[in-house]
Amino acid sequence: MSNNKVTHGNDTYADDDLRRRMLWDALQGALSMLGESSMKAIIHHLSKRGVSINNISIKELEVVLYSLFGDGANVIMREMYKRLEKEEHPELVLDDASAAA
Repeated sequence: MSNNKVTHGNDTYADDDLRRRMLWDALQGALSMLGESSMKAIIHHLSKRGVSINNISIKELEVVLYSLFGDGANVIMREMYKRLEKEEHPELVLDDASAAA
């Protein structure tokens, strides 16, 4: 589809490629507030645990971030949500969370 969204009834969902790209971009933006070397180290840690641009979901990301940061993962997740909402793509979070359930 040209707009990277799928419509089902009255609901519009982002397709998988767009969802992954937007989540990955939001993650990188959130991690960038920690500095580039920290961001790279965290992304490396995530990739070792199967989280990458080609395989990212909110649920799995939360699990890995909590294993690394404990409750501090909330800060990263909140920043990601802010970035997604700012880009006017809150459906990506909701759609991803419902797909994982």
